[in-house]
Amino acid sequence: MTLMTPSGKVAFLVAALLGLFGLRADPIRHDFVAIDEGLGNLLRVDETNAAHNWRVPIGHAHPRDLQLVGNGLLLVSHDVGFAEYELATGRRVLDLIGYANVSSARRLADGHTLIAYALDKAPLGVFVAEVDANGKALRKTTYPGDYVRLMRQTPSGTFLFGMNDKIQEGDGKGNFIWTAAVPGFRHAWKALRLPNGHTIAAGGYGGFMVEFGAKGELIRRFGGAGQVPAAVHPYFYAMFQILSNGDIVAANWQGHGPGHGNSGLQIVEFDSKGGIVWQWSDRAIISSIQAVLVLDGLDTGLLHDERNGVMQPLRQEPALP
Repeated sequence: MTLMTPSGKVAFLVAALLGLFGLRADPIRHDFVAIDEGLGNLLRVDETNAAHNWRVPIGHAHPRDLQLVGNGLLLVSHDVGFAEYELATGRRVLDLIGYANVSSARRLADGHTLIAYALDKAPLGVFVAEVDANGKALRKTTYPGDYVRLMRQTPSGTFLFGMNDKIQEGDGKGNFIWTAAVPGFRHAWKALRLPNGHTIAAGGYGGFMVEFGAKGELIRRFGGAGQVPAAVHPYFYAMFQILSNGDIVAANWQGHGPGHGNSGLQIVEFDSKGGIVWQWSDRAIISSIQAVLVLDGLDTGLLHDERNGVMQPLRQEPALP
């Protein structure tokens, strides 16, 4: 039999009441990296240890995508290719250029990298190029369209693309096999397939997040104006991450260039009901956050991927369809 002291009973009752009202006993603190598109910086913020923090210029336009690629390195896409940075210091150790309008870069288990980009003039299309570890182009797949943002692979090896007013799934051979959209999508940014077949997506300028069913039907819409406090100023949801507990951390971009540091809560964490349980903004060092990657509990020595919804180590590459 275990006896509970008076102080223990108080702590237990407090924890029970917090749980009853959906609150958390301990404040959430994250260790994360982010792209401040407004100022063109890459930054790391560790709320548990400020000694880990750094901020460096990216030096290229339109940095958009982030991925842990192992060996303590971070992959960052930019307008003309991609770069790699040391997570410990922010030092850039690789910079591959030679492309145009790149929106997404994803490292594969074999060391190759997929680059997604779009051209709105001849040759018109959305392209996925594969390059080897030395930057040599190996192959290119073309999809119809003239707009793409982030690209994510699914467990079956297909690809989800943010394509302006819709989310589309490509088969890896240049064909679209699934489409989902809702009114208000504009510059829709990113989508992730969940184990239950649903898809979470960021609506860009729509200023909301959505969950679609397996057939593309709308399941829920959250994070929008009227659903969150006015101080959030939901302007443009861009890159997001589903945490291991099911919470969703999203970048709430506020506009191009400097001067947006006072506008909105720029990184927010939603619980399963769409409530905000954590937030981050720092007007002293940022203008407009467009991408975020939470490092909590992740082994930065390993390559990570989101093809199963949650960020996990990528150990084996499934065959393309």
